[in-house]
Amino acid sequence: MKLCCYNKFTIPVFLLLLMFFTITPAQALTVQDVRIGLHPGNTRVVLELSEASPFRAFVLDNPWRLVVDMPTFGWQAGQISRPAGSLIKTIRQGALDPGISRVVIDLEEPVSLQKAFLIKKDGGKPDRLVIDFKQTSAAGFALEKGKSLGNLKAEGFRNETPPLVATVTPPLPNQQQTKQASTGMALPQKKPSESASPYSHAPQEKKYFIVIDAGHGGVDPGAIGANGVFEKHIALAMAKELKQILEDTGRYKVLLTRDRDVYLRLFQRVEIARSHSADLFISLHADSIGKGNVRGASIYTLSEKASDEQTARLADRENKADIIAGIDISHEDKQVADILIDIAMRDTMNQSKFFANTIIETMGHGGINILEKPHRSAGFAVLKAPDIPSVLIEMGFMSNKSEAQLLSEPSYRRKVARTIVQGIDAYFEKARRNNRI
Repeated sequence: MKLCCYNKFTIPVFLLLLMFFTITPAQALTVQDVRIGLHPGNTRVVLELSEASPFRAFVLDNPWRLVVDMPTFGWQAGQISRPAGSLIKTIRQGALDPGISRVVIDLEEPVSLQKAFLIKKDGGKPDRLVIDFKQTSAAGFALEKGKSLGNLKAEGFRNETPPLVATVTPPLPNQQQTKQASTGMALPQKKPSESASPYSHAPQEKKYFIVIDAGHGGVDPGAIGANGVFEKHIALAMAKELKQILEDTGRYKVLLTRDRDVYLRLFQRVEIARSHSADLFISLHADSIGKGNVRGASIYTLSEKASDEQTARLADRENKADIIAGIDISHEDKQVADILIDIAMRDTMNQSKFFANTIIETMGHGGINILEKPHRSAGFAVLKAPDIPSVLIEMGFMSNKSEAQLLSEPSYRRKVARTIVQGIDAYFEKARRNNRI
C-alpha cells in the first residue's frame, strides 16, 4: 500500500517551508549579550547584537538612567556582570512604542555620555553597540540634558506600524479553556458560579462600559516583589481575570488598556477610557514599601492633596512612570488643576469616593485583607479623567513576601476579582436607583 507520494511540486513547497521556519527567526534583531567594563576615565557598555541596528542613547535624571532605544528586539542576554565602580545598579528592558524597544540602565550617580557607536561583525565577533559614559556632577548633567547619540529618530519607527490601540475582544460562547498571562501565570477556568453576585437583581437596560488598566508594563516593571515577581505581570494577570469574570455576568462591556506586556504613558491610559466614554475606570497596582511586614489592600481616589505622607510618596513614584520613557507629565498639572475646580469634576470625584468605599466593603466581606485606613486619596495621573469615576486599587504589598506570593496565585487573584465585581455591581445598582447613570 502506498502511504504517500511526492511530486515535483511537493518537494519544493516542503523545502520552502523548511527554509522559512529555519531562516525567519534569525532575521529578527536580538540583544545576545551585555558586557560592562571599566576603562580609564569611563565605563563602557557593549551590547552584542544579531545584526547592526539604528539606535539612540541618552540620559535621564530623577532617578539617574542611561536609556538605549532600538527597533523591536528579542532579549537573549543572560546574567550580566556589573563590576564594582561601574555606577550601574540594574539593567532592564521592554517594549516602548510599536516598533521600538528600550533598554534602561539604572545608575547610582549622574553621568555624561561620551560616545556611542556600532562596530560591524568581524573575526567571528558579532555586531556590537558600544556606549561610553563617565561620572559627572548634577550641574554637569544639566548642561548636557537633552543630548542624544545615535541615528534613530524619535519618530523613525512609529509610522511603520499602526498606533497602539486597545481593542475589545468579546469572549467566545461557552469558552472554558485556561488562558495564560504574559508571565506564564495561568488564569483559571471560568466557572459560572464564581460570577454570581448578590447585587444588580433589578433589570438592566444597558451594558455598562468598564475600562480596566493594568499598571506599568513593558520597560516599566513597577515594584519587584519579595518573591522576584514584577508588579506589571501581577497587574496584567489580575486585569485579565477581572475582565473575564465581569464579562461572564453579561452585564458589562470591558476594555483593557493593555492586554500584553507593553508600555503605555499615563495620559494614554486615561485617554483610552475617555475616547470610549467609559462608565468606570479601574487601575490595578500592587504597592511596595520599605517595611516587609506591612500588608493589605487599599483603594485610592483623586485628591489635590495626598491623604498622608506615604500616599504622597506613592503618587509621586507612580506619576514618574512616564519619566521612564523620557516624557514628563508635570506640564499638564495646571490644566488638570483648572479642571479640578469645575463642579462636574467634583461630582465625578464624589462618585469615585462612593465606588471606592463600596469596593472596600465587599473586599472586607469577601475575606480580603485590607489596610486599617483603606480609602486614601492622592494626585495619581491615571485618576484625572474629569468625567469618569476612577479608582486605583492597590491589591497588596509586593514587598511583603506572603502577599507577593498570594498575588502570584490564580486562586487568590480570582478571589480578589470576585470581591471587586461585587463592588462594581453594588455601585451601579445604587447609581441606577438614584438616576445617576
